[in-house]
Amino acid sequence: MTASQLSQDPESLLPAAARRRCPCRGLDWCLLLGLCALGAAILGLALCSAWGVLARPLGTPETAPAGLSRAEDVGAQMLATNSLTNDRQMKWDYHPDVDGVIFSSNFNYHKDYDELEVKVGGLYFIYAQLAVTCTVRNCTKERTINLVINQKSGNTEIPVLTVSLHLSSKSEDSMSKFSAVLRPLKKGDFLFVKLKSNGKDDDDWHLEQTNKKDNFFGLFRLPRSAEPTVQ
Repeated sequence: MTASQLSQDPESLLPAAARRRCPCRGLDWCLLLGLCALGAAILGLALCSAWGVLARPLGTPETAPAGLSRAEDVGAQMLATNSLTNDRQMKWDYHPDVDGVIFSSNFNYHKDYDELEVKVGGLYFIYAQLAVTCTVRNCTKERTINLVINQKSGNTEIPVLTVSLHLSSKSEDSMSKFSAVLRPLKKGDFLFVKLKSNGKDDDDWHLEQTNKKDNFFGLFRLPRSAEPTVQ
């Protein structure tokens, strides 16, 4: 008997009909299909986990309330439309077809006044991010830029959240800060945002525009179980 005969697959020595009936090939296929199903399940779990991270608004801390994932149903998130850092009331892009914008039926945006009207009362998680960048070779001027979210109820206006950046020659070329607060809001309340600065319109620092999603303002209503009684 030659070496080539000894190295043959034992199954190949069986008659053709017997080889077709041999269950070992069927077991191989079952094992392969099982491994494919396991791989698909692991991939699906990984994609779900990644989507949970990407769905958070930009800059939101990992420890943000679980209700943030429901923002598309009960919340709003808008993007700044201007790069200047002078004192002014900020304008926002609120169109839901823009990447980074969320706008549910719980709100109306009055673009003539740049105010967001709350249509459903409750306890809200209100948040904002302020991001600036140096537009010259070296930004040496010291200044402070404040983004202030104000609540208007009737004739009363109250600041509810302030995001501050203190800039100097020691600052990095790009800086950002995220902040948030819990606040009860009533139906008919308005929110508007003002930018306050001790610099000039042509200052070296501008709002970040490379990624327009870096400057945003948003809020979402918490579940009823977490809401106080709001009249």
